[in-house]
Amino acid sequence: MNDQNLLERYIHEVGAHLPRRSRQDVQLELRSLLQDELSARGLDADKAGDAGGVAELLKEYGHPEELAARYHTEQQLVSPVAFPAFRLSYSIVASVITVVFLVGLGLRLNQPGINLTELGGFLGSYAQAMLLNFGAVAFAFYLMEGLGWIKPAKAGADWDPHKLPAIKDTERINRTELLVGIFFTIAALLVFNFAPQWIGIVGWHDNGIGVVPMLSDQFLAYLPWLSALWVSEVALKALVYRAGRWTSRLRVVEFALSLASIYVLYTIVQSPAIAKLAIVDGIAKFALWIVLGIALLEAGWQLYRLLSGKANNPLGVPSTTENK
Repeated sequence: MNDQNLLERYIHEVGAHLPRRSRQDVQLELRSLLQDELSARGLDADKAGDAGGVAELLKEYGHPEELAARYHTEQQLVSPVAFPAFRLSYSIVASVITVVFLVGLGLRLNQPGINLTELGGFLGSYAQAMLLNFGAVAFAFYLMEGLGWIKPAKAGADWDPHKLPAIKDTERINRTELLVGIFFTIAALLVFNFAPQWIGIVGWHDNGIGVVPMLSDQFLAYLPWLSALWVSEVALKALVYRAGRWTSRLRVVEFALSLASIYVLYTIVQSPAIAKLAIVDGIAKFALWIVLGIALLEAGWQLYRLLSGKANNPLGVPSTTENK
């Protein structure tokens, strides 16, 4: 199946205006209806010569926003028209809140005396902030729709299915970005193992400018662990580069490496000192707490993709075979 044909682009655009809980069911039903109708008309969505007939059928079904509204008829705070913008807006707000709270948590964990009660209060405040801001964003969109600032796209038979946005295949790789990542991972592997004295603070010495090494012996003891992770990461990226895209098996390996990285990072930040100077040690640990928080969010997203079946099926197209 050509996932960039008009049929799939139309189904994808309808789903973009529906909540996640009902999106897949609606897309499956809509795909079945459209394919049956195309078969009855003797058309094939994958044939370029049939694109005109496919476009006429989609015009009959209506604009994606209009069709999504017919599927989503229950009482709603945010309409299908405004839903994509609402989802993006709240995602940005939630990301900012998460980063702020992670910074605060990192600062507090870097101080002695934290207990489970204080940690529970912190998590409760985070959940409260997320809920309050969700309500605020939803109310803002509800108000904008009430004032008529958000209007549905022009409906009717004059809209052009050929102008539907293309579907982005999230599993296809950017080879340039992947090669850059491999290069920097190998560079880190070489520097940390063969020239750790280069990692430090640049300053003046009797003989001119030089680098004052900052890595402590406690940190250097973790180099075998870090090296194993970096070698595994390079190997994984090499496999992805060779395959040309992510597969379900490679995503599982990626998730396993994320868990291993989280364990190693947490162990490192718990060590007495990772830098020789106290102020540098504090800054480094603060930065690692932020990295650890981001790694946890990333692992959570990877797990969600694996459990939801989206890791190798970004278009929601049913498949009876597993990608090799």
